[in-house]
Amino acid sequence: MARFRQFVQEHEVKDLYLHGRSFTWSNEREVPTLTRIDRAIASVDWDIMHPDSILQALSSSVSDHAPIHLSLSAAFRPRKRFKFEAFWLNLEGFDEALREAWVCDHSIVDPFRRLDALFRNAAEFFQAWGEKKVGNIKLKIAMANTLILRLDVAQESRVLTPAEAWLRRMLKHAVLGMSSLERTIARQRSRIRWLREGDANTKLFHAVANGRRTKNYIASVRVGEEVATTQERKNEVFTEEYVRLIGAFTIESTL
Repeated sequence: MARFRQFVQEHEVKDLYLHGRSFTWSNEREVPTLTRIDRAIASVDWDIMHPDSILQALSSSVSDHAPIHLSLSAAFRPRKRFKFEAFWLNLEGFDEALREAWVCDHSIVDPFRRLDALFRNAAEFFQAWGEKKVGNIKLKIAMANTLILRLDVAQESRVLTPAEAWLRRMLKHAVLGMSSLERTIARQRSRIRWLREGDANTKLFHAVANGRRTKNYIASVRVGEEVATTQERKNEVFTEEYVRLIGAFTIESTL
């Protein structure tokens, strides 16, 4: 056990979050003793490589242990949600884009429905605007590094032309800028407030963001005798419950 603890400490592995159960073992007595002694651990690199993994406990059946099941393809992102990126404020043309996005149909006079329409239109507009302005950061970094590598290899056998040398310098500057932007995005999504602006541990930010998403994931929802497991049905259940609790009150308040 001492060697195992030393291995965990040296390799900085983490305990994967277990969904659905707090304990995995019982002594099967009338007033049972419950503990969690079945676990799965993973490195930060593995966690980043498998962002859609989820660990769940299964039925204990005839045993006193509940087997644990690790899936690598949980449907975390059935539909991409809108996220306002803080760095958009510093991009050229943001003010003009905001004025263009914050519009809705003039026939909507109800203040609540009007605000809802404004937010929806702005979210849809900025989703497309952000993709057009920035695009896929990881893909751009990978493409730039591939070109830099080819120029590095060419430099070993000949002198680069002025155009090739200029391109290599520009690509290196671009990678620095995009890497900084990637850390900014990861920092915003990780919500680690105690980290200073100078900290640049991108793996840590991604690991924390993945951990939050895994912990907040809802695998199933029980509605009466029904157990909703598909994302579409879970969305319907939550929407129906929201309308039942909040929607009716909102409608009455606006009359």
